[in-house]
Amino acid sequence: MLLIGIPSGLENGMFQLGKILVQSLVATFGTYAIAANAVSNNIAQMMIIPGSAIGLALVTIVGQCIGAEEYDQAVYYIRRLMKQAYVWMIILSLSAIILSPILLKMYSLSEESTSLATKCILIHGLAGMIIWPISFTLPNALRAANDAKFTMIVSICSMWTFRYLLSFYLGRTLALGLVGVWLAMIVDWFIRAFFFIYRYRSGKWKNKRLV
Repeated sequence: MLLIGIPSGLENGMFQLGKILVQSLVATFGTYAIAANAVSNNIAQMMIIPGSAIGLALVTIVGQCIGAEEYDQAVYYIRRLMKQAYVWMIILSLSAIILSPILLKMYSLSEESTSLATKCILIHGLAGMIIWPISFTLPNALRAANDAKFTMIVSICSMWTFRYLLSFYLGRTLALGLVGVWLAMIVDWFIRAFFFIYRYRSGKWKNKRLV
C-alpha cells in the first residue's frame, strides 16, 4: 500500500503546491485576471468530469486485471475506457465552449474579465478534449499496475518545469498574462502525455507487480 500510496501522495501534494504558487502569479495580473481565472477554472472542472470519473474506474478495473495476470484484458479495458473518456470529454468541452457566453453572464463579470475568461475556456476546451485524457486518465491505469513511481517523477518534473516556470516566462516575461499561464498548463499536459503514452506502449508497466 505504501509503495503505491507514497508516490501518489507526493505527486498530488506537489501538484497542489504548484497550483497555489501559480495562483500567486495570477494574483499579480490584477483583479480582472483573478476573477477570469476563478470562473474559467470552475467551467474547466465541469469539462473534465468524464475523464476524472473514468480515471477512478480504471484504477479498480486495471488493478483487478493485473492482479489476475490478465494483461490482455487490462489493455482491452484501458482502450475501451479511454475511448469513452474522449467521447464524453469532447461532448462536454464543445458544449462548454458553445455555451460559454451564457455561462459567463451568470457570473456578472466585467467586460475585461469576460473576454479573458472566454479565451481561457477556449484554450482549455480545445486542448482538453485532445490531450487531457492521456495526461490524467491514462496514468491511473499505470498507477493501478504499480507503476506509480514513474507517474510521480513525470508529473512532478513536468509540473515544476512547465506549468510553474513556463507560466512565469509566458505570463510575466512575455507579458501574456493569464493567457500565458493557461498556455503553460497546456504545454504541461502535452509533456505528460508524451511520457505516459510512451510508457504505456512500451509495456513496462506490466512488469511492476507488488506480490
